[in-house]
Amino acid sequence: MPPEQDLRPAAGEPLSRIDEWLRLSDCAKLRVRGLNNSRLTVTEIRYDRANYGSSDPVIHQDAFVAGLQLRPQAFHELTYDGKSIPVYGGRPGDTLFADLRAVDRVVTDVPFHSLQFFFSRSFVDAVTDDLEVPRIKDVAIKPGESVRDAVIARVGRKVRPALDAPREVNELFASHCMLALGIYVCATYVGMRTPTHGAGGLSAWQERAAKDMIEAHLDGSIALDELAALCRLSASRFAHAFKTSIGIAPHRWLLQRRIARAKSLLKDTGGHLADIALSCGFADQSHFTRVFKRCEGASPGAWRETLQ
Repeated sequence: MPPEQDLRPAAGEPLSRIDEWLRLSDCAKLRVRGLNNSRLTVTEIRYDRANYGSSDPVIHQDAFVAGLQLRPQAFHELTYDGKSIPVYGGRPGDTLFADLRAVDRVVTDVPFHSLQFFFSRSFVDAVTDDLEVPRIKDVAIKPGESVRDAVIARVGRKVRPALDAPREVNELFASHCMLALGIYVCATYVGMRTPTHGAGGLSAWQERAAKDMIEAHLDGSIALDELAALCRLSASRFAHAFKTSIGIAPHRWLLQRRIARAKSLLKDTGGHLADIALSCGFADQSHFTRVFKRCEGASPGAWRETLQ
């Protein structure tokens, strides 16, 4: 059995089947909740020998994939609607998009290694509905299009450890991280309209993506410039726009989310304070206690006792 974290998909929800038509039986796969009943999947595909040859016929789906290359791939060939599309000079960090409604086959004679992010039509529709923007009538993916995108590369680095150790996956981290990426890809490459949220503020997709990414990194391991890049803004412009839209600076919102997560754990679990502190991004129990008392007027232990 391949290592996989599989949150049960809803009935009828399309699943990533790239490992099937590539005949790779031991792929690591991470599947998490998207929006509504949609799911997001990333599959690590790897073949370390030369002369792979041709894939099986691609299983057509109303979906597309964004493949983040993890090793050089000098040449491979895609067949779209019977037409051969050569792809040259693949570099680690490049992202190659493929429309699974139209691609028929993949042929390569060199080793390959990539992360394949799968986005179904149901996920794209759920994103546009959630952000209250028009649905995308046609997901226009140029055959063989390759881009150099630092945001996709960063997210790939963040989620890859989850593929290596699926039983240790933090579901909340993976879901928020993948959702932020999905929204970013829809806004950047798939043609989602992105009206502004307000004068000087974030657009709806920027606000959602930034919040999801902060929620996924309550330990503060994501930097301001990374959040800014996710929203396609400079760091200073992002900080201003975030405060305009949310009412507080990004670091203050991060602190609020840490406290909210801590209160939820204090209420719903009997976990030790030291464990809760670390899971919410605090340096240690002492740090957690000081910040919690400053925000809530009582220590975590005393606050939990009031619930009994």
